Amino acid sequence: MKTTMKKTISLLLALVCALSCFAVASSAAQSEPMIVAPLPFLHTEGEQIVNENGEAVVLRGTNFGGWGIMEDWFCPYTSPAGEDVMIETLVERFGPEKTHALMQQYRANWITEVDYKNVADLGMNVIRLPIWYRNFQSDDNGTWYRDANGEIDLHELDEVVAMCKKYGLYLIIDLHGLPGYQNDYDHCGRSKSMSLFDDTEKGARYREVVKDFWVTLAARYKDEPTVAMYDLMNEPLGTNITIDKSYQQRFFDFSDELYRAVRAADSRHIISMEAIWSPDAIPAPSVYGWENIVYQEHLYDVTNPTILRKADEIKKAGYGQPFLIGEFYPRGLTSFSYLFSVFNDRGLSWTTWTYKGAGPRADKSPWFLYGSSEIEKVDFENDSYDVLLQKFGEVLRTDGGKFTRTAFADYVMNFVHGEVDKASLYSFGAVETRGTLRERFMLFTDKLNAVMTTIRDWLRKLKTGDLL
Repeated sequence: MKTTMKKTISLLLALVCALSCFAVASSAAQSEPMIVAPLPFLHTEGEQIVNENGEAVVLRGTNFGGWGIMEDWFCPYTSPAGEDVMIETLVERFGPEKTHALMQQYRANWITEVDYKNVADLGMNVIRLPIWYRNFQSDDNGTWYRDANGEIDLHELDEVVAMCKKYGLYLIIDLHGLPGYQNDYDHCGRSKSMSLFDDTEKGARYREVVKDFWVTLAARYKDEPTVAMYDLMNEPLGTNITIDKSYQQRFFDFSDELYRAVRAADSRHIISMEAIWSPDAIPAPSVYGWENIVYQEHLYDVTNPTILRKADEIKKAGYGQPFLIGEFYPRGLTSFSYLFSVFNDRGLSWTTWTYKGAGPRADKSPWFLYGSSEIEKVDFENDSYDVLLQKFGEVLRTDGGKFTRTAFADYVMNFVHGEVDKASLYSFGAVETRGTLRERFMLFTDKLNAVMTTIRDWLRKLKTGDLL
């Protein structure tokens, strides 16, 4: 009897122990992200992006706008002319090293691990990361920041790659702001300052610095499959306001020089060429013999028929390459349901602009997946260094208590797996069935608020002379 009882007790203890271990394991599994299998390299075949297994891959995700280069309408500073103005002022006040440390503090808090998880949880599979050369270089002469061992310091970009790898996300490295400035707008660093394509000694020097920058990055990540592609120049020449054809030709020729410089360092990765507003804004691949190319457009149009025309132009261009809609927003009468449905129906990859934003009613703006109207902007001319560190500190974190998920974040989940709203597509956006009635109503009202935000920003830049 005693023996039987001992055996019973022993079995019960073993069972309790096993259940405890299972509970601990379950708890650990809940607290730790699931292990994601390594992403396979991507390349292009005809009009498709495919992986090493021959499977077609359509990239759908968002931009981490504001991380590498700030725009004051959705970032916590004010300078309509561009971030370069703030950086120059901070360098004058505190010196280059403290300024660099301050901006690293900002980037470390604007995007943290939770943001990669948020993107993955939305069902997205890619992040487009806008960067600025000043994140990694102290001047426009190509002077790299270096670590304690004297090596070029790219640890921040390495961390982005590691986070994307951890959460199963592809990464598009987008050089948003180039030395010499590739357009005349503040989002390249400084408005009305484009000189990258000048036929001068200075312009030629800038172009050499850009080539060195990209060769350095390509050599660093040539064996990294998590990196989907290199986006060489964001919105070069802006809205094609330059009527001087020599500028256009230098842009074409420099695009080829840059392509060949990157290819010499990295023969595997996709290279993205930005046509921006229409396919004919950049040569077809046959002109220069480009291979493994994804062309990119940005759509900020105001009517659904215009969106359809742009989508048809992409198809009719005959480039025989995949297209990425790297940035978009439905201005005016354009609707999100129509926009997403057209993209998905035609197999176009896309990344929303943009993941998060801070400013008036940003928490209710469909420009963002996460927004806050409670973030205090820095006064870079007068705030002490300690105050600047505080304003660029943990308060900026998405999970810091001041940011909320927008209605748009919930709505976009209706399209991240390639869904097409046929009702919207066939009615030019007049009818849509995706999302709950509440989601659609909130998105409509939030878009009206976002229109007012855009108008206020335009009026402000008109007043300062920074809107072309």
